[in-house]
Amino acid sequence: MNFGVCLPHYGQPVVLEDLRAVAQDAENMGYHSVWASDHVVTPAHLLPSFGPIFFDAFVVLSHISALTQRVKLGTTVMVVPYRNPLVAAKMVATLDSLSGGRVILGIGAGGAPDEFEALGVPNNERGRRTNEYLRIMIELWTNDPSSYQGRFFNFSGVRFGPKPFQEPHPPIWVGGRSDAALRRAVRFGAAWHPTFMPLEDLRERMGKLAQLSSDAGRGTGPSITIHQIIDFGGVQGSPADSRRLGHGPPEQVAADLAAYAEMNVGTVVCNFRAEGVPELRNAIELFATRVMPQLSAKA
Repeated sequence: MNFGVCLPHYGQPVVLEDLRAVAQDAENMGYHSVWASDHVVTPAHLLPSFGPIFFDAFVVLSHISALTQRVKLGTTVMVVPYRNPLVAAKMVATLDSLSGGRVILGIGAGGAPDEFEALGVPNNERGRRTNEYLRIMIELWTNDPSSYQGRFFNFSGVRFGPKPFQEPHPPIWVGGRSDAALRRAVRFGAAWHPTFMPLEDLRERMGKLAQLSSDAGRGTGPSITIHQIIDFGGVQGSPADSRRLGHGPPEQVAADLAAYAEMNVGTVVCNFRAEGVPELRNAIELFATRVMPQLSAKA
């Protein structure tokens, strides 16, 4: 099982030295990846969680790519309908090229109507736009010249470069829990990448994903990854199916993630709950020294 670290690029004043320290901690302590989330403006209902400051995911990851050598650079998740797909394809391809092929493109259709309104994108078209924009990006990444005829965009004979370093393109991890998200994961995804949920719900969704994959002729289908809150201050106690996974002392967190491993979850993107960057760095170290070894011992 691989583990990633969410970067502290929102919710508080973002300091260059803090971003550097967290990314380099992740690399030095054996984490697989670092991750940035995506909001252009902060919807009012998310202000208590995120605050008004939200640095751009791709600018942050571009900066981090120059400060690291090994860790993968992921989005968890880029909201696809927010951006012109030709522009988004250029951003992703450029980052992948300059980083030597370290991008993982986590994507989603979004779910904040007021943010869609502010950006002038119809919220009720987000699913259709996401699917079309993904097809456009893949066309641009894999063909030259590129052409596309669709509902929202039409172009032909387009020259696009750079192509991504990774061939045919960076892996796409599809977020969301709905049936539409699962169908999108089967169609486009190297992995399904939902946020944390109770184990019973995860089992049900994984069964649905397997059935959709079989129906589409994809065999076992996309791999399974999770965006998981880790809170070492959480309360230990009840069984994993009836409480919040990833909350509690290191031994409890390790037991929770062992349950994920038994379900063939390949990567856990850790969103550590912490008050400030010093506490975040302590949590990253605690996880690396107390949780990772327990999971390795059980492997």
